[in-house]
Amino acid sequence: MAVVGMAGVSFVGPREEVENIALALLKMENFEPMAPEVMMDSHPLGSRFQTFRGNPYDALLEKLGGLWTKSGMPVPQCRIVDRVPSISLSELERKIDEVTKTLSEWSVKVEELRSEYETWRVMLEFGDAVRETGRSLSDLAFTPYGSISMGTLTGENWRRLKETSLAAPILAMPLSGEDEDGSDKVTVVVFYGSDYREEIQKIFASVHIHLIPVEPKDYARYDNRDAVCYRMEAIEAERESYRDMPGRYAAENRFELEKLYEAVYTKQRIASLCQLRGELSGMTVLAGWTPQDSFDAVRAMAEEKAPHTLVLAENGDVLEREGHELPTLLHNLPLVRRFQEIVRLYSLPSYSEIDPTFVVAVSFCLFFGFMFGDVGHGAALILGTYFLEKKGIMGRAIASVMKIAGVVSVLFGFLYGSVFGSEELIHPIWLSPMKDVNKILPVSIGIGIVFLTLGICFKIWNAARKREWGEVFLSPEGGAGLLFYWLAVGQALAVTGGNLEMALGTGVFSAVMGLLFLVMIFGNGIAKLFLQGESVDEGGVVHVFSVFHAMLNFVSNTASFVRLAAFALNHVGLSGAVFMLGRMVENAPGGKLYHAFILLLGHLVIIGLEGMIVFIQTLRLEYYEFFGKFYRGGGREFAPVSWKKTAKE
Repeated sequence: MAVVGMAGVSFVGPREEVENIALALLKMENFEPMAPEVMMDSHPLGSRFQTFRGNPYDALLEKLGGLWTKSGMPVPQCRIVDRVPSISLSELERKIDEVTKTLSEWSVKVEELRSEYETWRVMLEFGDAVRETGRSLSDLAFTPYGSISMGTLTGENWRRLKETSLAAPILAMPLSGEDEDGSDKVTVVVFYGSDYREEIQKIFASVHIHLIPVEPKDYARYDNRDAVCYRMEAIEAERESYRDMPGRYAAENRFELEKLYEAVYTKQRIASLCQLRGELSGMTVLAGWTPQDSFDAVRAMAEEKAPHTLVLAENGDVLEREGHELPTLLHNLPLVRRFQEIVRLYSLPSYSEIDPTFVVAVSFCLFFGFMFGDVGHGAALILGTYFLEKKGIMGRAIASVMKIAGVVSVLFGFLYGSVFGSEELIHPIWLSPMKDVNKILPVSIGIGIVFLTLGICFKIWNAARKREWGEVFLSPEGGAGLLFYWLAVGQALAVTGGNLEMALGTGVFSAVMGLLFLVMIFGNGIAKLFLQGESVDEGGVVHVFSVFHAMLNFVSNTASFVRLAAFALNHVGLSGAVFMLGRMVENAPGGKLYHAFILLLGHLVIIGLEGMIVFIQTLRLEYYEFFGKFYRGGGREFAPVSWKKTAKE
């Protein structure tokens, strides 16, 4: 259980060599870039760097991705290369612009043909409507009675146009699509007087009609229906040909396009790693974080790939003491690693904090199994979690935790002798919650005392790493508070054990506890006098109240662990209620069926509802009782740049 130590590394050398290093770092996947000013903030040249932001290859990669999308072919999966492509940014831009220009021309042509096809389609429908009256389109070419406009609009706007035509000197008629819903298009023809042209334009604008650009003098070319249909087929064939051109182009030039994509992708990944680089007098500076145990491999790689590049390193602990924020990388055993998600739900530990994941893994299983110990329900919980994970309802991380918790519930079920709430089927290895209440309650309190003590010890360790000695020795959640807590526990054990002479007779306990209480009350002043001016940044009255609050927390936090025993008893009680309801209907007509149904439904409710409640109570014990003693969180996750582009990028 540890937060991995970090090292700050800077590479200073020619740009070509630094790019070679960046390519190798992409393979290693253990380097997170940072601004070079972090490593050079105390250097006299630190303020003279020319720094860069952004990635010029992002747009190029997006353009090429668009080409593969339009062609209907999958985007190439680029293998990691051994050397940096020698092609320049300007040359890549020129080549990609040529390709995109060709694609744009084809797209424009497809749109032009679509618009032309739409015109011929509308005129075909208009011609059919006119011919049904015994006239031809040529007869309408020079009508003295008014003007004609045709166009398409949505079904909703067509209804608005119909309502408008009832109050305006216009005649609007649908040619097709009138019965479709409001999301589809309706083709209409509108007749209006020549002196109403200005008003009709406003009406058209209000209903967002797409007008067909055909003048009456051109109606004659659409008179022959067969010729119109033939022209529409020709336009559609030509449009289909242009739509297929990106695919044919990609297939014919696949090798060159893949090489071009590979070059752009490689440059883009290198630029992502080098986007926080600095430059000074022709030299490039690349800085970042890497795990300390990887530094030797990084340095050896740099010496091999870039013999003229200088490698600078700084211990992460030193940089943190200087006020820099270091990323957090957790390293745990595979089984323990699954419980990192529980820690993340609260907050990632900061670089200088203890990683509590191992303790969380142990305590989470202990708490959950203690409260939900049952062989049958634990096995059902495992199967249910597996099903929800397969269906994508439950995330993989939480599902892993719940499956482990289910296994522990089964183990506690054997300890309790409980199978689907029945304590009569198997003999308990340890105790029976319902029959041994006087044993399970002290055990739950004892677990609370141990974990509260562990939380205070972690607080002392965190403070010692930061050299906050006042917190270590004098605070209510430091050494003085821990000793006070254990003396109070000793007093409580003596009283509950009936040994009043030991608890109160000697007066030693009371004297020591009184002295410790005064130490905590006047801890600020003591720290200021004897610990080089170190003191807590709060007023005297506030500090006194915080001490009393800490003392009350000791009592409430310890008592909170009674819930372990309470929920273990609750589990047995709920299961007993289900069995009782089943027996109540057993003698009724169809009673066996009702009995089985009640048992099935009842146990499903116990597994789902009580399982969720126990999960929440377990989190509460972790976050409030345990984490509240020492944990601050607020860490930033270590995010190394890798060869594969992430979704976040």
